[in-house]
Amino acid sequence: MAARVTRSFDGVVFDLFGTLVPEFSKSDFFERTRSMAQVLGADPDAFVEQWNRTAIARQTGGFPDVESNVRAICEALDVRIDEAALTQALEIRLALYRRWFHPRPGAVETLRTCCERGYRTALISMCAPDAPAMWRASDLSPFVDVEVFSSEVGLRKPDPEIYRYTSERMGVAPSACLYVGDGAYGELSGAASVGMTPYLIADPEVDAAEQLTPEPDEWNGARVADLRDLLRLLPARR
Repeated sequence: MAARVTRSFDGVVFDLFGTLVPEFSKSDFFERTRSMAQVLGADPDAFVEQWNRTAIARQTGGFPDVESNVRAICEALDVRIDEAALTQALEIRLALYRRWFHPRPGAVETLRTCCERGYRTALISMCAPDAPAMWRASDLSPFVDVEVFSSEVGLRKPDPEIYRYTSERMGVAPSACLYVGDGAYGELSGAASVGMTPYLIADPEVDAAEQLTPEPDEWNGARVADLRDLLRLLPARR
């Protein structure tokens, strides 16, 4: 249950993976990445190593799309690209998104209610360049006023600038923003550093150890088990 707070909010900022949609499981994510390597004729261990090594570039606009990232990895591994195999590898990646990219329980309801109660809403996502299109085609996007993808703006969590940039686009001071996320990439500490009020989403039904949660926050602050618990903190605004 959400803890009682005394401050009021004008906006709510949401993380994406692990918050509004499920986070990938580690086993599924890396199994499919290794399958991509096998289809391409690359050594799976070397491919995964390069995939991890190019993560920051992938997340901050260094590659315009995942295809260019895969081509760069193949070049680094001296793997000749077969175009049919590349198409198949990208389909494996797309299948991963099709499995996991769907609203978490309560996500649509929470976003809709925030809008109905008069709050500005925003999304900050650490993501590869294939995520924005999936988001914009989802049932969640109509309820978010401002969307900030690391792959488009070139900023990463927990850099304070990504939170300030989002706040400016919302037209809401950081101190008047509630932030919720699963704690990946030190996001909660980053939000707190600019004056936002962070909450960890920690569903007891989700095995956190199996989730792909890079650079996790060491978070001992406020948390909720369900996104809908946040609505206790967000009465209708006059």
